[in-house]
Amino acid sequence: WAAGTPSLRTHVIKLADTTEINAVVIDIKDYNGKITIPAESDIVVREGFLERRIPNIREMIADLHKRNIYVIGRITVFQDPLYARAHPERAVQKESDKSVWKDYKKLSFVDVSAREYWDYIVALSEDAYTLGFDELNFDYIRFPSDGNMKDIYYPISNDALVDDPTNGKAVALEKFFAYLAEKL
Repeated sequence: WAAGTPSLRTHVIKLADTTEINAVVIDIKDYNGKITIPAESDIVVREGFLERRIPNIREMIADLHKRNIYVIGRITVFQDPLYARAHPERAVQKESDKSVWKDYKKLSFVDVSAREYWDYIVALSEDAYTLGFDELNFDYIRFPSDGNMKDIYYPISNDALVDDPTNGKAVALEKFFAYLAEKL
């Protein structure tokens, strides 16, 4: 919420003017799945997870650029409770009952192999680029690691593993990175 709070925005700009700070990181998609920017891509708008937290983001980025501040957008990728709830068939699930799995913080993840979700992330990234972000920081590009790992099931990744035993977690992540590189 810092980028959307006038007093905190002013503080960051003052820091930029009076210190050696040369970059800022702004959340585009946070740990709970909310989109903080005015996205325009059909796939992103259709999901409905927009929460416009940052008024006049284009102007803010332009102002930061005038001050020679590099603007990095952070996108939390596979930790996404909103998307997991809306698309449980693409979410990491409990092995025991196939409901949506949650970590110890009660947060859900999307299965790394869910290609439809990859398109969502690419579209959001393109929206961020058109707003003027200089760089994107993709965070939580991983499988879950803190929760009941004995009761966890990856509906898409597990199917890929059955089809080809060499399709492990590392391969799923490599495929996602290759997809990002190709599309972006």
